[in-house]
Amino acid sequence: MALGNALYDQKLASVYDRMYPIDHDTDQAVEFVAGLTPAGGTILELGVGNGRVALPLAERGFGVHGIDGSEAMLAELRKRDALGAVTTQFGDFTEEGSGRVFDTVTLVLNTFFVAITKEQQLGCLRLVREQLAPGGRFVLEAFDPAPYHHVEKPDFSMRHLDEGAVMLDTLTVDRSQQLMLSTHTIIDGGVPQTREHLLRYAFPFEIDLLAELSGLRLVERAEDWAGTPYTAGSLRHVSVYERDPGSPWAAGAS
Repeated sequence: MALGNALYDQKLASVYDRMYPIDHDTDQAVEFVAGLTPAGGTILELGVGNGRVALPLAERGFGVHGIDGSEAMLAELRKRDALGAVTTQFGDFTEEGSGRVFDTVTLVLNTFFVAITKEQQLGCLRLVREQLAPGGRFVLEAFDPAPYHHVEKPDFSMRHLDEGAVMLDTLTVDRSQQLMLSTHTIIDGGVPQTREHLLRYAFPFEIDLLAELSGLRLVERAEDWAGTPYTAGSLRHVSVYERDPGSPWAAGAS
């Protein structure tokens, strides 16, 4: 599968929430998406993962559908979702859609960057448009790559997972291809296990251009889920798009 380079296997899926302990941020993301979606409306989350955002939205009465290419992450979601509130689909969201349209489509926590070619990123955005209802909104959250674009040597860091485990991270950047290779090694008392993730980062205005080529247009952009204004110093962005009915690139699209 196209996204096989960035999938979470069982080991990484089991520690995912400890890799990204962002409960407060999650609450704000849920509030933001809920505020864009009509009551009882439908939401599609691309890269739904273990349901961090999808499950709270389903609990609010939205019809939530999630696509993910990691069976391990979907298994974690099913453990949490005993009632099956979130409809899940195993697949590559750059190549296949759900066959439905939604009031809101989301792509959060840098997941857009797992598409490691321009063609995959365009494929993702074109499928977003196909699955976005007229008047609907597409929400994309990603880091601003400016601080990483000038990294010239590997960067090392460590994450504390719990009392008995740490994760050692190495980041290498290829500016010529806008690629970031992250190596994660888990030290937890057993045999150290290393996983690699490859991302293709894109600058916000580059994403806007790809969106325009896909029949979408930017509605608003903030620094975070709380609506902090986006500035030159912002380290990430939450961008909202809509279908552009007048786009020549969307001719013939649904």
